[in-house]
Amino acid sequence: MDLLSTLAPVEQTRQHHIYQCPIYIWPAKGKVRFNKHVTQEQWFVYIEYKDRFCASQFHVYEFKSLANAVHFMESECVKVELSDICPEKTRQHPIK
Repeated sequence: MDLLSTLAPVEQTRQHHIYQCPIYIWPAKGKVRFNKHVTQEQWFVYIEYKDRFCASQFHVYEFKSLANAVHFMESECVKVELSDICPEKTRQHPIK
């Protein structure tokens, strides 16, 4: 089963449990370069929200597997602390 297909839609808005506002999340596949010759495939999960100036802020989390990224998106991302978040601005100006 393709784990990425379980994220319907892949880009999604979730209600954050601490801040009680919507956060916008999405996964991306990429590579991390450790030196000239060594790279490793990684999955990244981005969280976007608004700060007190209504500017977009981002947090990115790295995962070695898609399964771990999916787990984070399904259950953990709504519990993490987010620096500079303004729940009021995020509610007033949702990302999507």
